[in-house]
Amino acid sequence: MIKKFTAPTVKEAIQLAKENFGNNAIILQTKKSEQESGEPDMFELTAMSENNSLSVPGKPAERKSAKLFYTPADLKPPQKNSPAKSETELVAELNQLKETIKDMSHYIRYSKMLILPDTLRFLVEEKGVDEDLASELVHKVSQKLDKSEANDQLRIKQKLQAEISTYFNTHDSTVLPPNKPKLICLVGPTGVGKTTSIIKLATNPDYFGQQKVGLITIDTYRVAAAAQLKTFAALARLPLEIVYEPAEFKQAVDKFKNQQVILVDTAGRSPLNSGHFEDLKRFLNLETFDEIHLVLSASMRPDILVDSAKCFSTLPVNRLIISKIDETTRLGNILNVGKKIDLPISFFTNGQRVPDDIFLADKNQIANMIIN
Repeated sequence: MIKKFTAPTVKEAIQLAKENFGNNAIILQTKKSEQESGEPDMFELTAMSENNSLSVPGKPAERKSAKLFYTPADLKPPQKNSPAKSETELVAELNQLKETIKDMSHYIRYSKMLILPDTLRFLVEEKGVDEDLASELVHKVSQKLDKSEANDQLRIKQKLQAEISTYFNTHDSTVLPPNKPKLICLVGPTGVGKTTSIIKLATNPDYFGQQKVGLITIDTYRVAAAAQLKTFAALARLPLEIVYEPAEFKQAVDKFKNQQVILVDTAGRSPLNSGHFEDLKRFLNLETFDEIHLVLSASMRPDILVDSAKCFSTLPVNRLIISKIDETTRLGNILNVGKKIDLPISFFTNGQRVPDDIFLADKNQIANMIIN
């Protein structure tokens, strides 16, 4: 509210304004008021309350932070419209945002881990161990550490390796049964190295290379698959039978009754193709196998590896061969699949060289590979 006050002196006019608006009254204008002849001069004062409302006399009005007067410096220059960003720039910014969110997620996830957060991060991010399984491992290791060892990374790794070794069962498949050939079959998805593994087993002197070995293949689905094994067999001077129908399988096994070991190669099967699994079951039910090894590649994507293991476990498999461990550094895959399916590991393969690049599974060696 704006009011005018008239008094004989400016001082008195100001006092009137203060009585109305309080001590924080704002003086807008002061002028001398012209009077009629013979009357004393008067002064007219225009004032307002700082908060633009009438104050209770005697009480100061509350001060507002808003400015009452503005200068050109207070006026912001008009903003120029920024040029539209290109699709490449937007994608780059989006990717940067994703990375930031990922970093924040990792920080939140592992910072809540009160014990050995760096060890958990190492297992999950560097070694590819399933997060729940890694948490279980870290918890067990932490309980076995003394207070003085809590920050000793070497000691933590030693304890971790010892704990991981307890998660595996292994089996020596080189032991032969008396008075009969040992019948071994390899099954698994396409491209995991079943045929190459069979040739290594058949020719490596540390395994069956010094035994009388017969080869059978029922892999007639892939083009030239039988030809590949036939070439290997010829070079190694090993007898080979190619089987096209289930009825021929028993005849092939009977031909090798004087051999010490019979190794059977099968076609790669997609876990999604139930028809191929039924075909394979018919072959496997024809004979009593001593061992049926599921071959899985360590370089497979973790989810596909576990899914494949679950699908093939519907077959009467009783051993596990992990192939291509030289093609990945994230060997936590071995731990993941070993935990999902309860099968002893028999062999590992780590390259294409024949008869080399295959070795018997050892639980301490497996743990060492995963950690180091």
